[in-house]
Order: sequence, then structure tokens, then C-alpha cells
Amino acid sequence: MRLRADGPAPADAASPDRDEAATLRREVETLRRALAERDAFLAGVAHELRNPMTPILGQVERLLATAEREAPEGRVAQGLVQLRWLVERYVRRATTLLDVSRVQAGQLALLAAPVPLAEVVEEVVASLRPMAAHAGSAITVTVPDDLVLSCERLALDQILDNLVTNAIKYGDGSAITVSGLRDGAVARIRVSDRGIGIAPSDQARIFERFERAVGDPSQAPAGFGVGLWLVRRLAEAMEGGVALDSRPGEGATFTVTLPLHA
Repeated sequence: MRLRADGPAPADAASPDRDEAATLRREVETLRRALAERDAFLAGVAHELRNPMTPILGQVERLLATAEREAPEGRVAQGLVQLRWLVERYVRRATTLLDVSRVQAGQLALLAAPVPLAEVVEEVVASLRPMAAHAGSAITVTVPDDLVLSCERLALDQILDNLVTNAIKYGDGSAITVSGLRDGAVARIRVSDRGIGIAPSDQARIFERFERAVGDPSQAPAGFGVGLWLVRRLAEAMEGGVALDSRPGEGATFTVTLPLHA
């Protein structure tokens, strides 16, 4: 009896495919567990880094209040102002790590409330002016007082802090502008610099976790590479978004869109 050439394959022919699929599933599960363990580790590190700073910052505030009463223009008061900024900066970096782990675990709950945009921008810019001055950048703010957003204030603070910090790092000493405008039912918040810019091929990549705006790690400023990823996730969680307009050598403009308070 002759067998058809296109007849059914032997029963064991599909076995290698099944084995390969099972191996891939095991590898995927192993990677998922590794990522979960890494995020848990980051959360633990963030807590350990941030918690001791709270009493330190409180002590600095008390010493600064005393120094400002006794000699407001003295070197001690000026040094304590700088120390307070450094401690606050440290706390913000630890908070960024904690926020990353919360987003990944689906534990970042954002509660919308009326938030005056100009007020938050001024607070963030004031806290970052020493860093900008050190980099040789001046920051100009143009935000109408009547722009009231529907968002979480702390998340908005984190978005602005990350974008202005990014502009200082990559602005190459150029002027930085922070502006806001009304566009129908939303506000558009723009942070611009005239620095090194971002190549078109990198503009989608930089919104991913642990990615940097500079391709060569040896040339990148210090940081975790999660700031822009967090900006995108926070904006989207508040029914907004973020866009980028940039050309190499011509700077970058990040535009965050968030809903206005009705």
C-alpha cells in the first residue's frame, strides 16, 4: 500500500513545537517574577532612602528659622538654604523611585481636585532655580493665574519637577521657558529649552523606563532614566498626555495636556 505524500504527520512531529512553547512560557514567567522582585526592591530602597531625611529636613528648617531671625543675610542662613534645597532634592529623587514601583504595581491612585497651575509652577521653579543657576540657565514663567486644573497636585508637581529638571540637564545652559495656555477644556503646559535636542529616532524611546535622552551613557547627566516615563504615566492617569517637539541642536519642547477644572 502506498502512503500519500501529503498525509498526516507522525504523532510526535508536533512535540518539539509544544516543548518550545512551554519553554518560552517558563522563561516569560521567570522574567515577570524578576521584574516584580526588582520593583519590590526599588520600593524598599526608596523607603530606606527617604524616611531618614524627614527628621533631617525638619532640623534644617528649625535651624534656618533661627538663623533668619538672628542674621537673615548671614553666611549661616545662606548655607542652610542651600542645605535645605539639597535635602529636598534628595527626597524628590527617592520619591521618584517610589512612584515608579507604585505605577508598576498598579498602586498609584490619583485623586483629581482643583489645582491652580500658576501656583504649582512657581513652587517648582523656585525650588529648582539654584540648580538652574548652577547650570547657567535662566527660567522664565508665563502662566495665567486663571488656569485651574482638575488633577492631583502632587502628581502635577512631579510632572513639572521632572520636565524642568530635564530642561536644566539637557539645556546646555540655555534659557528655559515654562508656559501655560487654555485650549478648550484642557490646559497645555509647555517646558522648553534651547539645548542639545533629541534625535527623531530617540523621541519615542525616551518615554520608556530606564531610557535616557542621550544615547551614550558616558555623556548622560546623572539620573535613573525614569523621569519622562513617569511624566507620561502620571499625565495619562489624569486623563491627559505628553508630546515632544525637538530637533538635534535646536532644543526641546515638552507639552503636557491636562483637563481644566469645570
